[in-house]
Amino acid sequence: MHGRAITLTSDPAPVEIINPDASAPLLIIGDHAGCAVPRDLVDARGPLGLPAADLQRHIGWDIGAASVARQLAQRLSATAVLAVYTRLLIDPNRALGDPDSIPATSDGIAIAPNANVDDALSRARADAFYWPYHTAIDGQLGRLMRKGPVPLLLSMHSFTPALMKAGSQRPMHVGIMASRDMRLADRLIAGLKQRPGMNVTFNEPYSGITHGYCLKVHGLAQGIPHAQVEIRQDLICTAAGQSWWAGLLTQLLAPIVADASLHAIEHY
Repeated sequence: MHGRAITLTSDPAPVEIINPDASAPLLIIGDHAGCAVPRDLVDARGPLGLPAADLQRHIGWDIGAASVARQLAQRLSATAVLAVYTRLLIDPNRALGDPDSIPATSDGIAIAPNANVDDALSRARADAFYWPYHTAIDGQLGRLMRKGPVPLLLSMHSFTPALMKAGSQRPMHVGIMASRDMRLADRLIAGLKQRPGMNVTFNEPYSGITHGYCLKVHGLAQGIPHAQVEIRQDLICTAAGQSWWAGLLTQLLAPIVADASLHAIEHY
């Protein structure tokens, strides 16, 4: 694993694609959908030198987001592209030059194999885990663009109710992220705010201005409507919660996807 190439012969493929031939003009992506670790990076202490339970926490992946994305794809007859490996190997939602691309620590926890990553290992991880994900997104967007109409791009994430390091509580139920293109975000926010008691925020707990690399590369740069959904993890950590949120988002998204006026390229 410390060579210049990473072979995943006996490991899962880096990308899961759901409904690869779906016709709905919507692509759902999950940047932090999985927490897999290659066998070569599992030792006596656990994956990446951590207790296995740590990989199941928010530092390893976005808890519940993959299930919501899969259910949305099935309910809306849409395609979903999900990253299978933990973001602690290399984060597909960061630029490769970002210091957090291969984090040495996450929420105060040291990731020992990431302490001294050189250029060769960084390139190897990018080739094995990062580029296959981005290539799959581009491939599916290209297929949908050729088929028409212009697709919508929806990124599914979840956030921890509180960071161990910071300790601050996050009372919002769901946040919508976007930057200059608000076409999809505005519709999602309006629909969510109609739910009684729903605490909805815009660009919290993360900002689409400073974060959301995948949204910018695959959405904003191509002029297609896009937004990121962040659901609080304690609300989707069970099958019942995941099903409830998938149902709610399906109700909101179905008329949005059907709105022909939204499916247009618009550069900002």
